[in-house]
Amino acid sequence: MIKRIGIFMAAVLTVVLLSTTPLVAADGKIEKIMDGFESHNSSGTRDGEASEESGVLEGFDEEYDTPASPLPPTEAAAASPISLDGFFKVGSTVNVSHDAPENTQTDWRGISRLRTELQLEVGIKPGGRWQAFASGKGFYDAAYRLNGRGDYTDAVLDEYEDEVELREAYLLISPGSRLDIKAGRQIVVWGKSDNIRITDVLNPLDLREPGLTDIEDLRLPVAMTRVDLYAGDWNLTGIALHEIRFNKLPVYGHDFFTGSVHLPPEEIPSDGGGNTEWAFSLSGVFSGWDMALYAARIFDDDSHFEPCPAGPGLIIKHARLSMAGLAWNIALGNWLLKTEAAYFDGLLFFNTPGRDYTRTDALLGIEYSGFSETVLSLDAAIRHLNNYDDVLKNSPDLADGTQFQWAFRAEKNFLNDTLSVTLLASVYGAYGEDGAFTRLSANYDIIDGVEVSGGVVLYQDGDLPQFQKIGDNDRLFMEIKWSF
Repeated sequence: MIKRIGIFMAAVLTVVLLSTTPLVAADGKIEKIMDGFESHNSSGTRDGEASEESGVLEGFDEEYDTPASPLPPTEAAAASPISLDGFFKVGSTVNVSHDAPENTQTDWRGISRLRTELQLEVGIKPGGRWQAFASGKGFYDAAYRLNGRGDYTDAVLDEYEDEVELREAYLLISPGSRLDIKAGRQIVVWGKSDNIRITDVLNPLDLREPGLTDIEDLRLPVAMTRVDLYAGDWNLTGIALHEIRFNKLPVYGHDFFTGSVHLPPEEIPSDGGGNTEWAFSLSGVFSGWDMALYAARIFDDDSHFEPCPAGPGLIIKHARLSMAGLAWNIALGNWLLKTEAAYFDGLLFFNTPGRDYTRTDALLGIEYSGFSETVLSLDAAIRHLNNYDDVLKNSPDLADGTQFQWAFRAEKNFLNDTLSVTLLASVYGAYGEDGAFTRLSANYDIIDGVEVSGGVVLYQDGDLPQFQKIGDNDRLFMEIKWSF
């Protein structure tokens, strides 16, 4: 059922394996593996206090940018406390598999994206016990005007043609050497997997065009207050999430929208007050391994239907959930083993009013970096709805009792790290019967600050609602990006 996935995995794996050298020397194996995870996890020790294994967890260290050794006095004096960074990029996407539309339906053949995007970032680091950061992003997609705006629904134009958004924007204060307080719009990453979300529940995702971008670039910032307390190898974190945001999903009229009619109105809880979400984590980084414990009281990013209280029809709502979870990494030579597990309580469904459910999610992952400039990883996850009732299979819930997902990733660098090639296959069900996509992409650094990327994404229909009728959405994409 996943013939296309198998073809691409076999082709890229052949290139990867033929171009790799024998196993790397034993010296520095653990350090190499741990360094590769510096950007993937959310907790860690503070800069200046981190052990040699602190790259396993990601915390505020990436935002402190503390140099490994003090700057010479002349350079330190010349360094500006205010920095301005960002990027400008132009990208295009071409749909290659759609048939001609019927009747008055939108024609999604050809160019579906011709987007220019600008992101600006301002950092203030005066050198004391505080710093500030703010970033904003906006884009305009000319494909809709090029193809004729009258051929698209108002919902598609509102969501996809242009957007301006405040991204991360926060103030960080360090009253003491072991205490940080951070307030504002932030992204906090929980868990160990780069491909499947189990414990990573705090930030919603932009899923309007699934499969085109990795999870790390899909997270949406949320206004929160975060307090971190450090003690030796341990980091205790408490978070209050004041802003209520949910996943951005495909809208009526888009080729990733699998329904045939508009969805019912969605009820979004008001920000703050009694709707404040809460989260706590305790993480530790040790020699060759790390772990984290999580607890949260949040709203479910996935929605459910309820009868509309104001009259006939339905309304979309989000249940309030309690979550407890754990994550664990261990490095064994060229191997990295990953485990995540989470328990959710409070799930609601339309077909069983007045009854809530619990769900248990678990993930096992393995990563291998023993080939030169190559990383291979495989993650597998299972989500089990406890006390499942067969009535939940019916519309509009369409919920299975157990869902299986696996993801394979192969990454290879060439030409002194100026060219990188990545294959990602994300499959729902053992053989893709619930849906799947495969993305093959390449990124090349032309000169410092300028890179070009491109690739192909192939989709497969499946039984899950979000994968129904998307098998013809295959896309070619290309982008050029200037970072400054």
